[in-house]
Amino acid sequence: MKNTLIIFILSFALFSSCSEDNSPIDVPQPSGAILDLNVGGPSEPNQVWVALDVKNMKVTPRNAWDFGFYCGNEFRVIINTSLQMAAGKLDVTDIDSVSETDVASLKPIIAIGTSQTDNINYVDDVKGNYLQRTAIDAVSQNNDENKVYLINMGYDLYYGSSTSLNIKGEHRGWKKIRILRNGTNGYKIQYANLSDTTHEEFVINKKADYDFNFLSLEKGIADVQPPKTDWDLCYTVFVNEIPGHGTYSYSDFITTNMMNNVSVYMASVSEVGSYDAFERKNVDYTKFITDDQRVIGASWRTTFGGATAYTDRFYILKDHVGTLYKIRFIKLTDSNNNRGYPQFEFDVLN
Repeated sequence: MKNTLIIFILSFALFSSCSEDNSPIDVPQPSGAILDLNVGGPSEPNQVWVALDVKNMKVTPRNAWDFGFYCGNEFRVIINTSLQMAAGKLDVTDIDSVSETDVASLKPIIAIGTSQTDNINYVDDVKGNYLQRTAIDAVSQNNDENKVYLINMGYDLYYGSSTSLNIKGEHRGWKKIRILRNGTNGYKIQYANLSDTTHEEFVINKKADYDFNFLSLEKGIADVQPPKTDWDLCYTVFVNEIPGHGTYSYSDFITTNMMNNVSVYMASVSEVGSYDAFERKNVDYTKFITDDQRVIGASWRTTFGGATAYTDRFYILKDHVGTLYKIRFIKLTDSNNNRGYPQFEFDVLN
């Protein structure tokens, strides 16, 4: 009886151990899809943030925000170049002392598309290395080091009726701003019209799960980007650099979430074969670009001889958890050849 009891206890323990520790875990895996991006037509009024793993798209009007305030340890501020905003530093700290006369000579300079090579300094780093360089200097703990900036507010959305590409509406004018730290977890922005001798202020706090907390001077805090690990691609109007000619505004532009370890490279059909035949074993890990958000950029489409998506290339993307995708763009026009109706396909490389 004693021996039988011992055998029963050992058998039960062995069975319990196996069933508890070795049972398979069902982990949902991402899958591919064909997505139509809600850019909004030829005036491209929207920025579209795409999360490939859940096939989710967040749509934000391009004019929903003016400034983005970095939420990590550093104190950095970006400007909304999708509206062709630009920022130039003034050698003063008293915002109320700056007048229209003081900055009149700077207005033609602090702008997009002037064909001057140095106007790249008036926009944020086009590669997306925002912790290394932004048009507005890093916000110092020493207030005496935080200068006033002249802000070209760029152009509003185009609200007219048009079937042709038209991304610029009315010019939004000029502002003067100064940005200070607000304690250890926030910012204070001073802002005014150029003719004003007093200013207004707004306090912006950091949000732990986001890269930036966004502000519209007209409407206040703006809900723009998804949480920092919840998007891979953004379709937007974008200010890029033409080497030797300074800044230029591009439509149909796609950036990647480089700040959160999304990397990508372009695959040429002539070198790697067709999109359909490309498998995980064909991925070249040495080609992933980790320090530039513009790898896809505007390279996926051509506007010469009609706006079409290239068929001789596709892209390999690795997201922030290491999932691999292949992506190809199918179109950027509707059935009437109107721009602003992009579609792309992606598949998971299992």
